[in-house]
Amino acid sequence: MTDTTATKTINELVLEISEDKIVSTAIPVAIAIGEAGVLHQYALEDKEELLAKGLSEDTINELAPRAKFLQEQQSVWTAVYESALTSTQEWEEKIEEASLLQRELKYDFQFAYRNHPDILKKLQNILDGNSHMDLIQDMSDYPAFARQYPEPLEAILFDTTKTERALQLSHELFDLMNKVDGVKNSKNRPEKLMRDRAYTYLKQLVDEIRAYGKYAFWNDEEKQKRYSSEYQRRKFARNTKEKTSDNAL
Repeated sequence: MTDTTATKTINELVLEISEDKIVSTAIPVAIAIGEAGVLHQYALEDKEELLAKGLSEDTINELAPRAKFLQEQQSVWTAVYESALTSTQEWEEKIEEASLLQRELKYDFQFAYRNHPDILKKLQNILDGNSHMDLIQDMSDYPAFARQYPEPLEAILFDTTKTERALQLSHELFDLMNKVDGVKNSKNRPEKLMRDRAYTYLKQLVDEIRAYGKYAFWNDEEKQKRYSSEYQRRKFARNTKEKTSDNAL
C-alpha cells in the first residue's frame, strides 16, 4: 500500500513521524476510523468548493488508505493486548493458587522439621519474603528442599504432589511474568506505538480537511457540522447537560 502523495509506503511515512508529534487517541479508534470514512464522503460531495479554496484532490483521496492503515494497526495492537490481558488473568489465578500452596507447604515443612533445628534454620531462608518474586522462588525452593531432606517429610506421609505442582507453578509463573509486564508497560509496546503513529497520521489529514471545510462553508451552519466530529459534539452536549443538571440541584 502506498501513500498517494509520495513513492514511500504509508508504513515508511508513519515511521517518519517524530515521537514528540505523536498524539494520544482523543476518541475511540473505531469511531475515528468511521468518522474519517464519513468525512471522505462529504469531501467528495463538496470537492468543487474545497478545491476552490486550495485543498488538493490528492489530500481527499489519501483519507481512505490512511484510515485503512489505522484499522490494520489497531487490529494488530488489539490482538497483542488481548493476548497479554489473558495472560494477566491467568497470572492472577496462578498467583492465588501458588499463595495457597505456599501456605500449606509452610506448615507441612515446619511440622516435618520441628525436631531438626539445623534443617529448620535453613528452611527460614525460604519462609522469608512476601513479594511475587519471592513466591515464584518459593515454588522452586520447596521441591529442592524436599529432595535434599526427604526423611522428615516421609515420616509425616507428606503428599509429594504438592511439591510437584509447586515446581510446575514456578515455571508457569516465570513465563507469565514477562507477558504481564507487557500489559503494565503497554505504552512502550511497539504495536501500541505504531497504532498511535497511524492514528496521528490519519488525524493530521482529518484536521486539515475539516479546517478547509469550515473555511469553505463558514456561513453554512449545516455544512459546518460536516467538518467537525459528531462524537465530540455529542460528548460536549452530554457534558453540558450533566453540568446544567448539577447546577440545578
